[in-house]
Amino acid sequence: MRSSGTFVGAALVAAIAACTLAPPRAGAALDQAARAAIADTVRRESQRMLDVMRTRRADEVLAFYGKHASYVGDGVVGAWDAIVAGTLPRYATYTKVECVWIEPFRVDVLSQSAAVVTAVMDCQKADTSGKAWREVAARTEVLAPEDGRWRIVAVHESTRPGASSLK
Repeated sequence: MRSSGTFVGAALVAAIAACTLAPPRAGAALDQAARAAIADTVRRESQRMLDVMRTRRADEVLAFYGKHASYVGDGVVGAWDAIVAGTLPRYATYTKVECVWIEPFRVDVLSQSAAVVTAVMDCQKADTSGKAWREVAARTEVLAPEDGRWRIVAVHESTRPGASSLK
């Protein structure tokens, strides 16, 4: 017979794995603990994306997005395949990508397989031409489990006129 500590530990590991690896079974109840676990996982993944952006490895940045993500920027619907194709050459010119989330950083868990992040991303960037600039964009991201992890499947970002500027 297992001790209650072993059982609780095993249950906790199973709950964490369910939130971070695969979507739970359809129709399962979403209690407050499951909602909090999903929100924490999404928050960690969002921060990890910024950490990876700092490395300027475009393929690793793109891994945070779903295979068929949707993108809208400043009211224009982007062609995801073209965005992906342009990311590798663009990142190859970057010499600096330093981004932070500006509070409030909000995660709304809609279901066991959908969450929404709403926040402002503030980035300092520079490239091989010697240009340096700041990009500030309000972002809304929809995340869903795909291939064993939470990925951005839709993103909308907006900037104020003049928010991105050369320094």
